Amino acid sequence: MSFRPGNLVDIKQTLSLSVYSTDPIDQFLTGQLSDSTRRAYGADLRHFFSFLGFETVDIEAIQGISFREVTAFRNHLSEQGYKRTSINRKLSSLKALFKMLVAAGQLENNPADSTLVKGFKVDENLSGKAIAPNTLKKIFTTITEIDNSLTRTRDQAIFQLLVYGGLRRSEVANIHWKDLFKEGVFNVLALPETKSGTGQEIKLQDSVVHYLEEYREVLEREGYSTEGAVFISLARNRSHGQQLTDQSINLIMKKHALKSGVDVNITAHMFRHTCCTLAIEGGAKPQQVQSHLRHKDLKTTMRYYENREKLVDNASDYIKI
Repeated sequence: MSFRPGNLVDIKQTLSLSVYSTDPIDQFLTGQLSDSTRRAYGADLRHFFSFLGFETVDIEAIQGISFREVTAFRNHLSEQGYKRTSINRKLSSLKALFKMLVAAGQLENNPADSTLVKGFKVDENLSGKAIAPNTLKKIFTTITEIDNSLTRTRDQAIFQLLVYGGLRRSEVANIHWKDLFKEGVFNVLALPETKSGTGQEIKLQDSVVHYLEEYREVLEREGYSTEGAVFISLARNRSHGQQLTDQSINLIMKKHALKSGVDVNITAHMFRHTCCTLAIEGGAKPQQVQSHLRHKDLKTTMRYYENREKLVDNASDYIKI
């Protein structure tokens, strides 16, 4: 597999290669559990090897990489204005690749090890990434004012799933109508493709189902199929009627936030943080939030909980003058 600057290999070619390939990057990507993870890792690795100017990538070429090249890549990203979170993610991708090669006995040391290449510290105050309730109302009001009924009902349903479901944008994009069903009196959404690589289910509130049904009624009335992907592109180009991408989900929310006058750079993932924060503020236990958002580690959920607790029962509350 070649990585050529300005003419990079399409990630789909990478995914189609055999698990028995001798290409170290192909071996690494094939070992990932989900398509979204493979795509993310693939993009980061292509960026790195393109930066180094590699025309081909094999184990011999990788063995010549030291922490100096990784550090230079990190500094390059910083100079190009990449966010700290993006830089750290790319470094993590490199670290994961090299870690596999060390485990396979193909490398002696990991040149992206954090003891050799420092990342950029990221603020852990996750509650600051949540969207304020009044901002949520502004965004939703903007959506409800859309004249086109199909666009309006689609985007209302996306908004509801992000806020109440706490879904990742890729999970929203991959929902199919067959994934929605009743289990007794409860509304359930099956997620066949998740970050963990295994299928998962979440409960949907009645309000979320209401907006999904309203959207479905408009789809059927206007002659669209309701057998495949739930959320489709309504752009006036070749993508019309095709399944929305996760990038499209993000752009849709950004567009509505800007139109509503919100001066914060809203992303689709911020709705996931918001779901977590609102649930905790409403009295949900950390374990309940962990289960709903499908956090692998309770520590992730507890960071929200502990940050909120610092504000609820704060030392300054006890100061009397």
